[in-house]
Amino acid sequence: MTNNTTLAGYILLVDDIIDNLDMLTDMLENQGHKVQIALSGQEALDKIQSDKPDIVLLDIQMPGMDGYEVCRKIKANPETQDIPVIFLSALSDTKDIVKGFDAGGVDYVSKPFKFREVMARVASQLKVSRQRKEIESLRERDKQQFESLAKIKNNFLYGTAHDLKNPLTGLLLYTQLLRATPPDNQEEIEEVANGIETSARKMQSLITDILDLAQMQVGDQMNFVLLPLQPILENVIKNFTILAKEKNITLDLETPEETVNYPIDTSYFERMLDNLMSNAIKYTPNGGKITISLKPCEESYELHIADTGLGIPKEDIPRLFEAFYRVKKQTHRQESGTGLGLSMVAAIVEDHNGTITVESQEDVGSTFIIDLPKIDQANDAK
Repeated sequence: MTNNTTLAGYILLVDDIIDNLDMLTDMLENQGHKVQIALSGQEALDKIQSDKPDIVLLDIQMPGMDGYEVCRKIKANPETQDIPVIFLSALSDTKDIVKGFDAGGVDYVSKPFKFREVMARVASQLKVSRQRKEIESLRERDKQQFESLAKIKNNFLYGTAHDLKNPLTGLLLYTQLLRATPPDNQEEIEEVANGIETSARKMQSLITDILDLAQMQVGDQMNFVLLPLQPILENVIKNFTILAKEKNITLDLETPEETVNYPIDTSYFERMLDNLMSNAIKYTPNGGKITISLKPCEESYELHIADTGLGIPKEDIPRLFEAFYRVKKQTHRQESGTGLGLSMVAAIVEDHNGTITVESQEDVGSTFIIDLPKIDQANDAK
């Protein structure tokens, strides 16, 4: 009968006496362990190499290669050195036990076997082995996270230096022009001053976006409040009405009749919507249309921001939410931007436990789809 409280493992039994193997196999399998057997040291080494066990129970006195030598070979191999070896032997002299530990064994069980002793020692080593693997897994995860953060840092440094270069160059050029401008030429001085201000504002905007994105990526504390989404969406439409009219763009809002309440950080959520709407207007030609729609689904709410704009080339879509990335097509490059807006949008959506995707076709338009889990799922994720 299996004891469900026992930590089950994969165990290799090594002994040249069949009766010992049969008895131990019955003991271990009744406790839920998977058991493999080997009748010699070489057979054990071959099986360990092809299918690594959690523990090796190893007899010492075997013909040919004895247990000490088998253990030394296991420990000498970097691929198997962490497998715990428990010696099984009728040899109970202290020097034999010490020799087993010197060879790399972690424990020693004397023959004849006592059921509870064998099970307790196996359970103890399985627990230690699992804990070691968990620690190694955490270390590997930390290493990967560190490498990822290092990559983000390097990308930020490169992107910041690259994007600050143009406005800085502009500032230097305008400064030289200012020095060369006659003091009495007020009109030219005004033009140069405007150029300096424009360059400075570009730098200010970029630095603000960098700081905001970094703050979100390191886990800036958000203040979530359960609020109805419809009034927020209505306010977004209202805020962009004037900009839309300048390009004769139609703004539509489609929401369900029932009120949709959702836990949001108002400031960040509105900023996310502002970024998406600003982009939609920027890349939608005169006479186009932008639609915001909120659609209740079975387990989530889908928020769509759809436009009839330039569309996004297929090859750019996978990198669209990367910091500093901008669509390479010339028609898109004509519009100014820091390349951080959509990466901030993605960070805000993630902080609201949602996901964001985009569907787009060149010269037809783009639809950004934000999937927000319904309140129970959202609360579970927090």
